[in-house]
Amino acid sequence: IGIKRMGEIDLKPFHNTCKLRFPLEEAQIKASTLNSLWQERLKKPEWHPFKIVTVEGKPEEVINEDDEMLRNLKEEWGDDIYEVVVTALKEMNEYNPSGRYVVSELWNFKEKRKATLKEVVGYILKQLKTLKRKR
Repeated sequence: IGIKRMGEIDLKPFHNTCKLRFPLEEAQIKASTLNSLWQERLKKPEWHPFKIVTVEGKPEEVINEDDEMLRNLKEEWGDDIYEVVVTALKEMNEYNPSGRYVVSELWNFKEKRKATLKEVVGYILKQLKTLKRKR
């Protein structure tokens, strides 16, 4: 159980891809720069790469894979970076579509889902017991 920043792009795939393309020192700088660039792009409300489709009679927003910026990202940098950007974009759209900024959420990292209040309280109590034993 921990805090996940919904809509924040994971830096690891950027590092992995840049390590393959650039010398080590340059790779770290390039990965951080590229990550920051895409994080800023996600925040822009005028960029909305979603389309509405009907699923079982209900309208649903999905990523528009024909979006030029996303297509260029996938072609230039590959699937790993594309996937983390799309994941962050979906999270941002789900948790804060109007403001387009990162939102903190209690998260169950083991099961990759939002943590329930019961899980959070249980985790805190477990941490307190461990802390008391150490004293």
